[in-house]
Amino acid sequence: MIRRVRRLAGVVAPMALCTVEDAETMADDKAYADAPHRTGFTITCARGAVLKRAKAVLLVPLVAAFAAFLVLTLMPERYTASALIQIGPRQMPAAADDPDALPAPATFEAERKSIEKEIAALQSASLMERVIAELKLDDDPEFKKQPLSAVILSPFTKTDSQAIAREVFRSGLAVQRLHNSSLIAVRYSSPDAAKAQQIANTIASIYVAGENPALAASDATKLSQSEPTASERAFSAMLAEYGYARTLSRAQVIQKAQMPSEPAGAKKLRVTAITAISSLAIMLALAVLLERNALLRTRKVEKTLACPHMTTLPAMTSDGDEDATASARSARLIVAEPACPYADAVRDACSELAKRTDGESTRVILVASALPGEGAESFASNMAHHLAVAGEKTLLVDCDFRSKGLTRQLSPHATAGLLDQIANHAPVEKVILRDSLTGVHFLPASGPAPVSLAVPAALRSLGFTASFQSLKARFSTIVLAAPPLLDTTDARALAELADQIVFLTAWHRTPHAVAKKALAVLDAHQHKVAGAVLTDISDESDSSLMSFGAIFREIRRATRLVSFDRAA
Repeated sequence: MIRRVRRLAGVVAPMALCTVEDAETMADDKAYADAPHRTGFTITCARGAVLKRAKAVLLVPLVAAFAAFLVLTLMPERYTASALIQIGPRQMPAAADDPDALPAPATFEAERKSIEKEIAALQSASLMERVIAELKLDDDPEFKKQPLSAVILSPFTKTDSQAIAREVFRSGLAVQRLHNSSLIAVRYSSPDAAKAQQIANTIASIYVAGENPALAASDATKLSQSEPTASERAFSAMLAEYGYARTLSRAQVIQKAQMPSEPAGAKKLRVTAITAISSLAIMLALAVLLERNALLRTRKVEKTLACPHMTTLPAMTSDGDEDATASARSARLIVAEPACPYADAVRDACSELAKRTDGESTRVILVASALPGEGAESFASNMAHHLAVAGEKTLLVDCDFRSKGLTRQLSPHATAGLLDQIANHAPVEKVILRDSLTGVHFLPASGPAPVSLAVPAALRSLGFTASFQSLKARFSTIVLAAPPLLDTTDARALAELADQIVFLTAWHRTPHAVAKKALAVLDAHQHKVAGAVLTDISDESDSSLMSFGAIFREIRRATRLVSFDRAA
């Protein structure tokens, strides 16, 4: 409760007191900045990536496994019966002078093609129609219901009863050659085990009868007598086929189909477990890839924008406050909530700017973005507040004379500002506001009354230049909140006064080509660009558990980023 009161106190007053705890947190900035930053992807990073996204990593496999189990449960069980047929070897006799010679390779190819023809005959429409007619399957309810594939293609196919019966018959039939032998397995699958056995045996009988009519009457007698096992017959057939060349022999049924006792469908538990394990592996890989994409962002930024990557700013939330209050809070977030990830990013940026200074007594920092709404005003304000609390004599100037965002947030009741003083040829020091609690100074853009002097003329005037010279003599650091680079030419004029330029862009929202175009506006001031700050980034450095919405937004942003890369 006390912490909530502190935050509200820091929000309600645009220039409020920084608590002792907050001051101690900011006093640790140097130690924080000096800490090593790891850029490589380690096992610890992978573990953290999985833990942050644990909700999706665990729930998605459970949902996928439940869905797979439900689908398998709703699917009807099917039984498969299999009959084994031996096809006579379709090969030429061996040479007369060498009866034990093996067949030539061409003979094996001819045999393969011959067996493929027999398989096609077993799957032919004529044989199907003979089986359907003999067993009267067209009157069977199972053969009157169209399969899903036929329903999808129904506008392009015939829908009479015989065509439907053939489609159902074809969907349950499978004919396959066993390895490289002359054995062919005829399998039929049906929800009725007895029906599957009957259809498989009927297919084999009709086929063998068509191959050798005299065999059909004697098949039952031969199979009932004591004979060698099926494996022995298969071995004998293969030995006779490939050890000795012989003439064409007839086809015969090696093994009749037996009634299956168990369904031949997929095992529910096995498929469910495979689905869960596969989904878990996919989610683990996705979590690691998303984390690695965040770690590789620095390289992408520097390659795309041709400037160093300073830091990333997470998206700020208003915690349900009103718009005006949330706006004031975002401008002073580093004071209101110094331990948040956004404040850490601001401290990182200030440390990077300090490393890039040339040792001058006064520095002017220009903060600009490519487009409106990318957070340049809030970032400039938080940077100025941090530098002021750290002990520097800092001036924050709202140079966006058209929208005056910072002026409305920090001093909504200001009667005059920088533009008014330049137009009236009055000293700008008279309109500077100071927060006695944080030490930051603020120069509003203008007052509520219209100013007769145009903004471009004011920026190019001698009075504007002279005013900044006097300000540089009084302040060690001046932070300029500039308007968007692509909206007006104001930022280009302000760049002439700056010693360092910080460029902000919404990495997942603003196309990379637009960001590059905005940087090109600076022309001869490119060497002043200290680095790029990415805004509206999900907080990858936070190890807390991510919500499903945050994970979904992360995936969507990564997808959009890939599309931007391809477009660039």
